[in-house]
Amino acid sequence: MSPAAPRPGRWPVDFGQAELLRDLDGEDGWLLSVDGVAQSYVDLADPTHLEFDYVRLMGDVVDVLPAGPLSAVHLGGGGCTLARYVAATRPGSRQVVVEADEALARLVRESFGTAGFRLRVGDARTELPRLRAGESDLVVADVFEAAQQPVHVTTLEWLGQVRRLLRPNGVHLVNVADGKPLAFAKGQVATLLAAYACVVLLADPSVLRGRRFANLVLAASDAPLPVDALVRRASRAAGRARVVTGEDLVQFSGGAAAVTDATARAAPRPPPDLFRR
Repeated sequence: MSPAAPRPGRWPVDFGQAELLRDLDGEDGWLLSVDGVAQSYVDLADPTHLEFDYVRLMGDVVDVLPAGPLSAVHLGGGGCTLARYVAATRPGSRQVVVEADEALARLVRESFGTAGFRLRVGDARTELPRLRAGESDLVVADVFEAAQQPVHVTTLEWLGQVRRLLRPNGVHLVNVADGKPLAFAKGQVATLLAAYACVVLLADPSVLRGRRFANLVLAASDAPLPVDALVRRASRAAGRARVVTGEDLVQFSGGAAAVTDATARAAPRPPPDLFRR
């Protein structure tokens, strides 16, 4: 069944109130927010258009993976922007998206459709044991409740469940939100370094200097990641970002300890005026 044309408006969902806004500057672009927090930008005319800088960085990681279709799991759905990107750029990919908010998932299905992926309702950590082991080229963790990451998807135990899904050279891609002094991000880096042989951080230089609260992207694998290719992509004129890896990334972590279920603390909330319109 084809989706209905999206309609601007507000709808109650399980974790707040969702809003769809039409981008008047785009052919068929839509902003999805929940309780005033931007969740996704979906371009129905061009799914390769990634509006948010951090999603573009995630797209860069996808682009440097070996050519061909991917087997991908997306934990945290929203408007499923990255799953749509993978479907458009790598035809034949097998993808499942896990979204905890059932009402939001229904709104996304009805408004945008799910061509190129399956949209499954459930808590990310609860659903992981139900997914097939050792078959994923890519696992994307973009799990937020409004603007805050749930504690149970920030720990070594969580990473152990994610690793179970990956092929030996599979990649775990993570969206982290933080601001000065970046203590949460440093803890997440330390946790990934404890779990994987290779970890790369991509972020705007101003975010790394703690000048603003924003998103940082982490990619991790037991196989070497194509750092040189990522550096070339991240240095493009628009949306320039830094790529941090190796000893520089260890120094960035600042001696932070890996996070466990026993030691995890609440993720930071963004400043209250960050999303003010």
